[in-house]
Amino acid sequence: MASDGNMNRQWKELEQRIQFASSFVITTHQNPDADGLGSELALYHILKKLGKEVFIFNISPTPESLKFMDPKQLCQRYVPSLHQTILSRVDMLFVLDAGSFLRIGQLGHDAVDTKRPIISIDHHPKENNPLYLQEIVNDKDCSVGKLMYEFIQYCYPQHMDQLIATALYTAIAGDTGNFRFGNTTKHSHRVVSELMQYDINVYRTYIDLFGNISRSGVRLFSSIMNNLQFSDDGKIVWFLITRKMLVDNDAGDMDTEGITDFMRMINGVEVAIMFKERLDGSTRINFRSKGTVATNAIARSFGGGGHKHASGIVSERPMDDICPEVIEAMKKQVKETFNEN
Repeated sequence: MASDGNMNRQWKELEQRIQFASSFVITTHQNPDADGLGSELALYHILKKLGKEVFIFNISPTPESLKFMDPKQLCQRYVPSLHQTILSRVDMLFVLDAGSFLRIGQLGHDAVDTKRPIISIDHHPKENNPLYLQEIVNDKDCSVGKLMYEFIQYCYPQHMDQLIATALYTAIAGDTGNFRFGNTTKHSHRVVSELMQYDINVYRTYIDLFGNISRSGVRLFSSIMNNLQFSDDGKIVWFLITRKMLVDNDAGDMDTEGITDFMRMINGVEVAIMFKERLDGSTRINFRSKGTVATNAIARSFGGGGHKHASGIVSERPMDDICPEVIEAMKKQVKETFNEN
């Protein structure tokens, strides 16, 4: 875990870089979540208070379920024909919570082509990517929102306000499952207690993040429940979501969020896996572990990555093709883990 002294040195270095720049683009990973969006919005408002020109471009649109975070629609979907000129003239690109540079897609390719300096702030395992001018990582932290709070408190505490505090609180609450997941620590509780001094509507944030499910989502959930599959020892549960299932239930990709976390709660289950067919026939796979079995090694072996107990894969292979291999690999991982223990 990064020491406070090391992080403070990195924050000071970043502050100096910001001081000598005037314009910025901020981005996060494809299919942005609350942590990515909240961190982007907090950094946006800080930079604006410093008198900078700032743009937020993401390769995916803001999910319907998270539009409450950005009522002014500051987060724009990146369209090269509209935004590449802006990207080529700004002084710096911030990449927040991406996990991998590949997860910012075409925007990343365009930034490399324009030779823009790139700063990464993340809580996923460090990439040591030579494309980054500065890579600020603490992979023991619960969220990038918490890292952004510490940066602001160290460098710009006078600029913290309710708007920024709410964005950061939502980011942290989103990535900790409302402070239920294993990445919740005394440090994350300390940070949110300090953020709550800015009169955040905590209950409203909880409802917006976790308290709404669409009727189409309920129908899809029912279809999934009828087709759950378990390993012989009951330690692994997995389920498949096809495009047909989504169409038949009038559901969208946003209706699949949180289902893997729910399946992980089944008694006796150690790992839950979602296989979801994407529009182009490729496959998205999500892993969620209760905390004993590491999932990110399996994810990396299939070209993915992520946290130790929450990771994923996006594979070009069809779901029916990759599913058996992933299940066998996870069965082996579970068996080895429990034999070791």
